[in-house]
Order: sequence, then structure tokens, then C-alpha cells
Amino acid sequence: MNNRMIVYMIGRMLGVEGLLLLVPALVSFLYGEQSGIAFLLTAAILLIIFLLAGRKKPKDTSIYGKEGLALVGIAWILWSLFGALPFFISGSIPDYLDAFFETVSGFTTTGSTILTDIEALPQGMLFWRALTHWIGGMGVLVFVMVLLSLDDDGSMYLMRAEVPGPEADKLVPKARSTARILYLMYLILTMAEVIFLLFGGMNLYDALIHSFSTAGTGGFSNRNASVSYYDSAYIDGVITVFMILFGINFNIYFAIYIKNWKSALKK
Repeated sequence: MNNRMIVYMIGRMLGVEGLLLLVPALVSFLYGEQSGIAFLLTAAILLIIFLLAGRKKPKDTSIYGKEGLALVGIAWILWSLFGALPFFISGSIPDYLDAFFETVSGFTTTGSTILTDIEALPQGMLFWRALTHWIGGMGVLVFVMVLLSLDDDGSMYLMRAEVPGPEADKLVPKARSTARILYLMYLILTMAEVIFLLFGGMNLYDALIHSFSTAGTGGFSNRNASVSYYDSAYIDGVITVFMILFGINFNIYFAIYIKNWKSALKK
């Protein structure tokens, strides 16, 4: 097993998570919340790990099946362990195990929660909570694959490890290019839902939260009453339509994109 490449990739993956944490940090500061400091502290920890493990590329950069499986397992655990820190450091979720549970639920798009008063959390924390759904919706490793430089063979092994069953092999040999196309579709659908929700009277923040949660098919909301808070048939309808769209196998969208109609109908 190529342990040096695994350490290198883990360092870079955690560096990506550190950059992502700057987004909810910005949201926190825009709302005048001190909890943004928790995001910055966590991002700083991840930056240090990146500098120690993810800067120097090893000579042997090969990634095969064993490395792919190891990276998927380690990445999911570490992303959740560090992703829980802002909740814990800020005191938004004072028990670390509860914070870890909430984060795992987000990245795995399970949607379970330990929170009884969701609206009591700072806006930045709720944004991060929903963002974990959006990232997890297409898979943490697929998301990272889009951002990091990795050869197509290594990307394919990562995709095979991340996507269950034979689905990864049914896409295209250029795994990284395929992942980018899939994420572009994912992003377009997400932005489309945001726009439709804005037309329904939602503010931008709420529209982003619910679009992230719909995309991940997990259902995290920033309201205790969830979607019923808005008491709007239009909003219910929009979210229902996008739940169906995001629930469809993205291989079908990809088959349509490459005009493989026969494959799309089979799927």
C-alpha cells in the first residue's frame, strides 16, 4: 500500500475542508456572530495539517484499489471529526459526541439530529450544517476529486471506492472529468432551486439552506418547523420537485448529457 500517497492525499483533503470552513465563517461575521472564530480556529488547525502532510508530493503517486478504499474510509472519519469542531468550540453543541453525530449525519446526508431547538444555533453554524449535506450529497471524495489534481487512474479508483456497486465503471474512463461534469449539473440544479425559492418569498440565506439540504436529500432546515414554517404551497411544490430531481440517479443526467439515450432509458 502506498502509505505516503495516502498521507499526502489526506493532508490535501483536510486542506480543502479548511477552505470550506471559511464560507460559514464569513456568514457568521456577516451576521455579527462571534462563532465565526470557531470556524477560523478549525480552519487554522486544518491548514497546519495540510502544511505538514499535503505540500510535498511523494515520488510514487500511484493509487489503486486498496489506497482508494483507505482514503474513502479515513477521509469520511476525519472530515466528520474536524467538521464537528466548530459546533463544539463555539458552544453551539457543547458535547463533542453530539457535534460529531450532527456532522456525520450531515456528510452522510442521513438527516438525523440531536438538536431540539434548531433556531437557537447561530446562522453560521446552521449554514455549515446545511453545507455538509450539499457536500455529502455527491460524496466527499467525489467533491475533493473535482478540486484536487489527480491522474485519471487514481480518480477512477477513488470513484470506485466512493460509489457503491458498478456505477463508477459505467460513467467514463476520465473519472475526474466526469466528476466535474456531475458536480456542474449538481451546482446548476442547486442554483435553480435557490432562484425558484427566492421567487416564493424566501430570503437568500433560507433559500441556500433548503437548497443545500434538498440537494443532499437529507432535509436539514434552519427552522424548527422545517418547510411548514413558510406556510406556502408554492415553496412546498418547488422543494418537492427538486427532491425528485435530486433523487434521480445522476448517471441518467450524465447519459442524457452525452446523448446516450439508450443508456438513459435503461437506467
